[in-house]
Amino acid sequence: LVEAYRLLKCKEVVVKPIYGAAGEGILFLSELEQLKMYDFPMGDVCLEEMLDLDKAPDGLVLSPAMHYNEKSLIGTGLVDQIMIGTTSMGWRKSMAPKVFQKTANRYMQSILSATQPKGPGGAEFLSVKGMPVLSSVYGGVFTRGHAPKLFQAMHAPDQAMYCWERRPPDSLDISTLWKRLKAQGCAFVPGKSTSGVFPLSFTRGKSAMFVAIAKDDIGCMVLHDKTSRMLEERARIPVPIAPMQSQIKFILIKNAEAIYTPDLISARHILVAGREIVGLLDDAAAAAMESVKAGIQTRIIDATGCIVVPGFVDCHVHITGGGGELGPASRTPEGKVDEMIQGGMTTVVGVLGTDCVSRSLENLVVKARALNDEGITAYMWTGAYRLPGPTLTGSVRRDISLIEQCIGAGECAISDHRGSQPDTRIIAETAAECRVGGMLSGKAGVMYCHMGPGNGLLAPLWKCVNETDIPIQTFLPTHMERTEELIEDGAKWCKAGGYVDLTCRTLKAQFALKKYFADDVPLDHVLVSSDSYGSLPTYDEDGKLVRYAAANTKALLQFLWKMYFQELWPLERILPCFTRNPARFLKLKGKGSIALGFDADLLLLDKSMLKLRSVVAKGNLVMTPKWTHAGMFGSSAPPPA
Repeated sequence: LVEAYRLLKCKEVVVKPIYGAAGEGILFLSELEQLKMYDFPMGDVCLEEMLDLDKAPDGLVLSPAMHYNEKSLIGTGLVDQIMIGTTSMGWRKSMAPKVFQKTANRYMQSILSATQPKGPGGAEFLSVKGMPVLSSVYGGVFTRGHAPKLFQAMHAPDQAMYCWERRPPDSLDISTLWKRLKAQGCAFVPGKSTSGVFPLSFTRGKSAMFVAIAKDDIGCMVLHDKTSRMLEERARIPVPIAPMQSQIKFILIKNAEAIYTPDLISARHILVAGREIVGLLDDAAAAAMESVKAGIQTRIIDATGCIVVPGFVDCHVHITGGGGELGPASRTPEGKVDEMIQGGMTTVVGVLGTDCVSRSLENLVVKARALNDEGITAYMWTGAYRLPGPTLTGSVRRDISLIEQCIGAGECAISDHRGSQPDTRIIAETAAECRVGGMLSGKAGVMYCHMGPGNGLLAPLWKCVNETDIPIQTFLPTHMERTEELIEDGAKWCKAGGYVDLTCRTLKAQFALKKYFADDVPLDHVLVSSDSYGSLPTYDEDGKLVRYAAANTKALLQFLWKMYFQELWPLERILPCFTRNPARFLKLKGKGSIALGFDADLLLLDKSMLKLRSVVAKGNLVMTPKWTHAGMFGSSAPPPA
């Protein structure tokens, strides 16, 4: 493995188990020492250069594939794998440029000519700078990609096709689904239909594969959306989560492999009453509690094989959506409570961004209240990129004092071409408003500053601190991993008593955290956030927008995984950055720690892979391995107590 790394002559590599399922066991490594520690848990591996992959207009990585049977290609050529993370979730018509498709087709014809196959097979490509890179060739087997292409070739060769996979609910069988499809006029009957949906495979409660056939891509997506609604479990009455408190008095989480508060403690069992943690129990106390379960209506959660950590506190979530830098169609979607829960978020702070025209603070505060009703905890920043920013009550001070959810102002753009280019006076006035508003309300009263790529770095904030009486802790600069110069400036800021926030979506955040630790920067002054639902624009040296995507909610989980498995950091060092640190700095009472009297915001993570298994938020079970609470309009019913 080490010799292969040297032969590749690149720093960042991908370790792929040869015999793993799609995406299983893949590691992204950047140091030779990490490779030396790899112990081949899944057998032989392939070592590949980590490439900067092209993306389709909707932000998904371009991963086209071709399939053949004997010497003939199936269908009309390329289809794109629908890649979510490292997992393939289906196929659709390729969005790769024509020159890419012609080149890939030429490669494929060369492969067929050279190998003269006598059975099925295929090849997968990646797109780098608009050109195909052959990533996988396989022969002698039918794969999941063959089924939809063979079906299309046999029954609708001139139509568009879209294939996807989804786990059907336990309560839905194939005959019921087929009846629903026929009743809605959406069933594709081979030999009769010209459009519709056909279930290529269906295992109740486990997995299913569907193919949509229509005259164009839009028609396929309409069929996909209709079928997705038919696959939803049909609860008789949607019930908000709040009433659960009166029904479930206690929760006992037992047999945890370890509990991190975020510090490791000796207790292995947690008792929850209402929304609070009331006990960190030893084995004897847990057994006694379980013995009286019937009398006091207790839900038992067996955490065998799991560790328990505090729910994540994310101070940067565009809960009403963000973006807009490419016009109205580039506005990112509004946040959903189930997606936040699946990202480990139990406390979020909502924020506006570039767009404070079509996005409003009125919508932001109502969305925060909705998320609180739906089962997690939500706060908000008043204002937006520009300074002075919009407010709800006429001033930042009044917003913080009078709006329960408001804890400060942000994200105010500093050293960024999208900001209003504020001078020191305007920045200082906003910070002063935050500070006094915080004093009057007992809140943090923080000015949350979006740090752009401009040459000014933290200079505007340093000037406020040095030339006024405003304390350095009034400011919280975010995106501080953006450049090495900003990282260096952030180290000085923390050593002077300030706090910084890193956005965890790039390797730069890992680099910044490692550097701060090596340079004795106090890590309890470092926060990590996700920027979920925000836009992810990439600009070239001339300031031209060259790439655009929307940020998902699982970035904190992925960052935890990378710091633990790739950087080999202990959980006690990683977890505080997005649990205890933001809760303490932002004065979020009862948040960020596992302690008596604190809110029961708890994550159960698989011990070996740190995958999220279950979530408790405000004392309610909101996620299990097979169910996630989805709010008033969610389709799933809660599991039985």
